Amino acid sequence: MNASRNHRIEVISKTLQIVETLRDSPDGLTLRALAEQTRQVKSSIHRILRTLAAHGYIEQSHRGGVYRLGMQFLSVAGGVRAGLNMVELVRPFSRKLKEKFDESTYIAVLREGQAVFVDVQETHRDLRLVGPLGARVHFHATAAGKAMAAFFPESEQQKLLHDLPQIAITGNTVVDPERVREKWRQVHEAGYAINDEETIVGAVFIASPVFDSRGTACGSISIGVPKPRYTDSVRLAIAAETRECCAQASQALLAARYSHSNAFCDDVAVGHNA
Repeated sequence: MNASRNHRIEVISKTLQIVETLRDSPDGLTLRALAEQTRQVKSSIHRILRTLAAHGYIEQSHRGGVYRLGMQFLSVAGGVRAGLNMVELVRPFSRKLKEKFDESTYIAVLREGQAVFVDVQETHRDLRLVGPLGARVHFHATAAGKAMAAFFPESEQQKLLHDLPQIAITGNTVVDPERVREKWRQVHEAGYAINDEETIVGAVFIASPVFDSRGTACGSISIGVPKPRYTDSVRLAIAAETRECCAQASQALLAARYSHSNAFCDDVAVGHNA
């Protein structure tokens, strides 16, 4: 009986690994690529994928094609997002930023020491950045993550620096702990963060933090700009407006007495005006 129980846990772990691997590969992965990245047996992966596909959680455009997360995950995510009152309060300011510059904007939230993108306001331009709903926020590379991490307590920053990945996401990703720490210091001083092709080649993101009623950095709003439309004047204009929108969002959370709960909120620096 114990063997059966352990087998079920192992299958769930394998399934979650497959799902998370596909989450980080929005263009999809072949069965072979999934096997290489997860180091699981192809026959086992195939059985799991077929089961998930039967319930709408996995999609495959054609036989032998790549696998992607299915629409059913959006339904599940909708249930999570429905409980995030913070998103409802912050969304008008993300939308305001999107309408001013006609570029896609994103809301990321901090939950138990990790962060995830939970909302996107997407531009309809032909050349645009696709919304990373549900994608993990990298505190050392994404603008959204750096904007939050810059206001984390020293103990949490130390932990993040200790756990930094050894492999860069792109050729511009910084993984040296001291350089990452210095970038956080600069973000704390400037009140906004920039991701210049550190996670996606050809894309620049600018973000500022959002604070709850206690001054806890609990999320961020970011805006993405394709590199061909990015100039120094655009950077300055977007940075100023992003800071202002996030300050207004923080005031909205303060007025609503919204208090975010996470593992290290009591030590986070106060900085509504950052």
